[in-house]
Amino acid sequence: MTAKETMSATRIVNAEKRAVEQTAAPRCAGYAILSELACSPHDIDPRPGMHNRIGTVREAATDLDELLHEFVELDLAALKSEYSALFEVGSEGPPCPIREDLQTGQRAGTREDLVRFYNYFNYTLEEKFAWAPDHLSVELEFMHFLCYREASAQTGVVSFQLAQIDFSERHLVNWVPELANSVARIAPGSIYCRTIATIAKFLTTDHAWQSSTVGGRTSVTG
Repeated sequence: MTAKETMSATRIVNAEKRAVEQTAAPRCAGYAILSELACSPHDIDPRPGMHNRIGTVREAATDLDELLHEFVELDLAALKSEYSALFEVGSEGPPCPIREDLQTGQRAGTREDLVRFYNYFNYTLEEKFAWAPDHLSVELEFMHFLCYREASAQTGVVSFQLAQIDFSERHLVNWVPELANSVARIAPGSIYCRTIATIAKFLTTDHAWQSSTVGGRTSVTG
């Protein structure tokens, strides 16, 4: 099933359970924070502004706030070194691939499906990130984008809600927990062990909540 077909699937959203006014903005903030934490510190320094993010997310707030308190005190050079050692270098590839296509064994169609999602919702990657549409940070940023559109859209809100759960099921919850397990095996106690574990917990908790607000698929149209 293509991303477009997934978006055309008939699913029922329970608006009362979804409570968009109370949930969309904190979830949007949460995904934005996680995207920054998962981004390469060689590209973006995640530390500035983290103090202002503490307390902005209700879901998984305790774990996330503790992580943010720790991040703002980190040395950037040490952060870059740890990131590279885990996610970038290695004679046979990175020890812990932080890109879905590599982490899942380069399954056919993974990157193509991601790009279809992005194109369908007019989500445009910055040029320096376009080479890795399957990077964890990019996928989390896309979820932030969908939550923002859910919170701000005047019409078509349901499409953004359904896109979130479909994208989570097809991508994030299918590979990030395994990434967290890999990092825990290779670098237990490291900052990125705690970071990826926190991200995985947030994703599984959020997916369970999303599932409780959305009914089953009943049909698919062209």
